[in-house]
Amino acid sequence: MPTPLGHGLAGVATGWAVAGVARENRRALLTQAAILASLAMAADLDLLFGAHSGPTHSVGAAAIAGLIAAAGRWPIAGSRLTIGLTAWLVWATHPLMDSLAPDTSAPYGVMAFWPISHQYFLTGLSVFMPIWRYPISAQAVAHNVLAIGREILLLAPVTYVVWRLRAPNSPITQ
Repeated sequence: MPTPLGHGLAGVATGWAVAGVARENRRALLTQAAILASLAMAADLDLLFGAHSGPTHSVGAAAIAGLIAAAGRWPIAGSRLTIGLTAWLVWATHPLMDSLAPDTSAPYGVMAFWPISHQYFLTGLSVFMPIWRYPISAQAVAHNVLAIGREILLLAPVTYVVWRLRAPNSPITQ
């Protein structure tokens, strides 16, 4: 499964592509980016409960996140509809990315279509490298550094291009 950095980059790129980049000031831009990255990583909070890759890794959980974000008028987009759609799509990047990496622990795959289905889904593609959690060793650290490097090479350019296209007058570009 991808690293939190990879999930965060994909979430920010997706959020900016859908909602645009906050243009009010630098604080608004950083707040928006932090919320988008956090939404994209949030599905992995299930690791705290020993239920990784279950319902939190699904379009159902993404829909719930979208409803909560829209109801709370989170500062990631202009209208409630756009907030909800943005949050839903950003959260949905997580199970998509996880399904595009080899899964090294059971249950294999993600419960991507919960609550419609409780089946686990895995594409079989290896776009992203799985991270090694245990045991911590020099080999695991080296592997994870390579995984992070691959995610940066794949996702940082996409995030940059989306930012440039969606925020030509951003407070940072001036």
